[in-house]
Amino acid sequence: MPSLSNKRRQARPLLGTIVEITVMGTDVDSAKAIQAAFGAVECVQQLMSFHDPESDISRINAAAAHDEITIDVQTYRVLEFARELGNLSNGFFDIATADVLVRHGFLPSHQHTVKINANATYQDLELLGDQRVRWRRKGCIDLGGIAKGYAVDRAIALLRSSGVHSGVVNAGGDLRCFGDAQPISVRHPTDSASLMALGWLSNAAIATSSGYFSAGSGNDDAINPLVDPRRRVCTTWNESVSVLAQACMTADALTKIVRLAPEAAPDLLARFEAQAVVIDGQGMRSCGVSLLQQEAMA
Repeated sequence: MPSLSNKRRQARPLLGTIVEITVMGTDVDSAKAIQAAFGAVECVQQLMSFHDPESDISRINAAAAHDEITIDVQTYRVLEFARELGNLSNGFFDIATADVLVRHGFLPSHQHTVKINANATYQDLELLGDQRVRWRRKGCIDLGGIAKGYAVDRAIALLRSSGVHSGVVNAGGDLRCFGDAQPISVRHPTDSASLMALGWLSNAAIATSSGYFSAGSGNDDAINPLVDPRRRVCTTWNESVSVLAQACMTADALTKIVRLAPEAAPDLLARFEAQAVVIDGQGMRSCGVSLLQQEAMA
């Protein structure tokens, strides 16, 4: 069972949610380790926030087509992975759909002097190496579907480098743990007050996407902040999609692909040694490499 000795937990509002960091059973300065981990999360927020006009994302979105800009190495790394997933999913993972989220009120409107090309996709943001990027056709990106998971991974890396032996970072349902196994539950998609136990997770991550708290309104139908890039519309959905993977950035992004392109999901889950758990009115189903334990290891 997980050790509860020397357990310390702190939470802060970051990344548009509550980020909670827990360390357990360690003799190192846990307060200092947690502070370093929060610092890593804050750095990701500053670099990749759609809302912050000084962030790398805002600078990219303000740039005109063919204008080259230099960004932070962390932002560039996330953009590279987003491009890889876009290619592997045949375009179903597309970070260049922020204008759709703005149109439906899920993201704030930023008045730019350069008009966005409605046909631009993630492929129109060229990654030139040496942390340089430029638009081929002017688009608008948002990393809300991947950056939160990356921030969790960075926080875990800081905890480990600080000498912590067991810890958990939870950013609004994007969770990664190491050391002691942790019990994992998710909210039922049709009853947000009801939790469903999935099992125990050790040295891995889980991310969950669902519409229980985020539904907006469009054409009198409930919609959610997940864009179908083929139709460039926000989706409606009643199920909960959780993905378990070694890295939280991977899990975070794959939840969107499982939801939008279920036919492509098995191959991608296998490629990243990941597991998907889908809960809907018919019950629970799973596919991929099993990362959950039925009980905690002693």
